[in-house]
Parts: sequence; structure tokens; C-alpha cells
Amino acid sequence: MRTIWLVGISLVLFVDSLGAAEPWFDVHTIEMNAVLMWARAVGDVNGDGLLDLLFQDNNGHGGALGWYEAREGGRSWVRHVIALVTPNGQPFAAGSLDAADVDGDGDVDVVGLSHPGEWKQADAPTELFWYENPRPAADPATAPWRAYYIGRAPAFTKDVRFADFDRDGRVDLVAITYRGEKLLVWRQVDTQRWQAVHTMTIPNLHEGMDVGDLDGDGFPDVAANGYWVRCPGTSLTDAWALGRIDAKWHNQTGDWSRNATKVLCRDLDRDGRAEVILSHSERAGYPVSWYRANSPQLATWIEHVIVSNRTAVHTLQVADFDRDGYLDVMVGTNPGRARNLGEKRFPVSIFFGRPGYQQWQEVLLTEEGIYNGQVADVNGDGWPDIIRLRSHEPSRLEVWLNRGHWPSAQRHP
Repeated sequence: MRTIWLVGISLVLFVDSLGAAEPWFDVHTIEMNAVLMWARAVGDVNGDGLLDLLFQDNNGHGGALGWYEAREGGRSWVRHVIALVTPNGQPFAAGSLDAADVDGDGDVDVVGLSHPGEWKQADAPTELFWYENPRPAADPATAPWRAYYIGRAPAFTKDVRFADFDRDGRVDLVAITYRGEKLLVWRQVDTQRWQAVHTMTIPNLHEGMDVGDLDGDGFPDVAANGYWVRCPGTSLTDAWALGRIDAKWHNQTGDWSRNATKVLCRDLDRDGRAEVILSHSERAGYPVSWYRANSPQLATWIEHVIVSNRTAVHTLQVADFDRDGYLDVMVGTNPGRARNLGEKRFPVSIFFGRPGYQQWQEVLLTEEGIYNGQVADVNGDGWPDIIRLRSHEPSRLEVWLNRGHWPSAQRHP
């Protein structure tokens, strides 16, 4: 039993042998032999109402593209391979993955990134494809997925997101590279043709990106590494304006861990403009904070600290875990990195949002860490669940199914 001190209150949590706080989650295994499975995305691949897990295997040295089929409400999982290699004969590797209905036929497609692996050759270019889900004509577990070429990035691609930037009804794609400080945007002309509409070099751009409407004009913008990039609107070949949120997320020097962040765009205050949430994914001494701009021009961003100091926060997710109407923030430490920085505890916590999001109530889930975790309602019961690797190299991939038994202290009037 341990006592966790919160903002103004305390709670007592009981932690089981797997590190999951009970009675809030049931833990089930997805895979016992995962290999560097960092890049993952959730989506209902087969249309059965359960969220499945798409993955790129062995991202350090290059691997396969596939998906895990959720069964029995997420309590059991079956692995399916989409492709072992890309159309050019290379393996798949990337720092993140994304899935969306690319061709507008109502099912989930996925991006596939051709690269020899981040640990193998980070400076090698990435070829980007999208893979068409064979539904509804055929079973995605047995029928082939067809690949279409999108474009080329000059180095290993750390972050990638689908979004309909010009609001023409077709999703487009944005990516940032691990080396070379490049942000790249491709417009989908049709399913077989993609146009490279924008390439921007951003000082110290490195890792951490998300998409959201930051200025309230109805078009998705990009937040990355303490910057924001304004979408020009319907003509994506027009200028994309670069703005600064907070320089401390991109003014670092030193080794490969510099300027490594996790970034989310979410409308916390429901004003029609997304706020930006940031953490450092590799270093110590940084807060987890959310930022709000007081005007649509976004000239000045105000920082609001969620937790003042948390090491190697390589998992940053937002969801209403207790369904009280307020968004909560999951903050998780990567043990593989934090241990090298002298840490002995690797907390994974949910910070429950209070009205106004100026105070946060922390509930500790485990001290055994998480790496690149995802949050989604896997079994469709309305409660957000967690997909977890304990660190960046463990072979056990698991899902924590939210039981919805949150204490009354989380309930807000």
C-alpha cells in the first residue's frame, strides 16, 4: 500500500503484481513476443465494433506492418500481417503510425513507412505509402492490402498524422523527420496521386507532433516541438506560417535527446480552439504543461503546469477516464531512458482535470513505466482503455481495460 499526495488531497492506491492499479483496470496480453513495437495506431479494422491495433514491428532495425484483431471485448488478440516489406523491398520502420479512412469507403486504412530502421540508419530517406483495407469486399485478415505511393521524406520519419488540411473531403498527410529539421505536407489529389505541397525547415525540429485547429478557423494546424504551424486553408501550396509556443521545447543542445517531446492538441476549454500539451520524452527537469493562446492570432501562449517535474515522459495521452465531462491527462515515464538519468521510480499517472484545468488530481497507476502508450475505447463500453509496452524494448504488449470503478473523489459537480 502506498499513499499518493495529490493537489490538496491524498488517496491510497493498491497496486497489483503487474503494476496496474486496481480496481480500475483489467490487464490482458496482446503479444508476448513484440520486438521494438513503438509505432502503433488504433482503429476498427474489420468493422466488428472493437478497436484493433495496427503496428509496425521492429522499428529499430526494420520489420513488418500488421494488425492485432481484438476479440472477446479486448480480452484476446490475433495477429495478422499486412505486408512483410514495402513495394520497394524495404522493411517498415517509423517513430509513429497513423490510421484513417484514406479512400472514403468507410473503413480504416493505414500508412506504411519504408525505412531500414531508426537504430540502423537514421539518415536514410523514408518512402511513404498508404495501405488500402480490402473491406468491405474481402476480409482484411486474409485478403491482400493494396499499397499506394505517397511520397519521400529525407530521413527517418519520427511523427506522421493524417488530416484533411484543405477540407476537400480527402485526408492529407503531415510528417516530421528525426534528422534534418524537416516538416513535410502531402495533399491527396486522389487515392493514387499525392502532391508534395509544403516542405519547411524548422530550427531544432526533432520529435513530437500533433494536429488540431489552433486558431479556430476550421482548418487543422500543426504543433511540433514547441512551435505551431498555421495551415493556409484551401490552397495548401500557399505559405504555412511558423509561430512559437515556448522556446524551451526547442532550444536545447547536447546529444540525441535534445528537443525530444510528446505533443497533443486538444480543446480542453471547449472554446473551439485546440490547446497544446507538451512533455519532454527523453530528459529530466521538464514539466508537463498545457498552453493556451488568449487570442486567435496566437501571438502569445500562456503555460499552465500540470506537473512540475517528470522524467522521460514518452507517453502523453488525453481522455475522459472517469467520464465526468472533463478531459484528463495520462503521463507516463519510459524506464529505459529514466533509469539512465538516475531515476528508480517510473510513474504512470492520470491527472484528473478539474473545472478550468488549473488544478489536477493525480492518481498513480504503476511505478513500472510505459512507452509510447495509446488510449482508446477498445471494447466500446464508453470507458477509455490503455495500450502499454512497459519500456522501449520489452516483448510483452498489453491492454488495460478500464473497469469504470473510479472513486468518488474524481467526480466533479
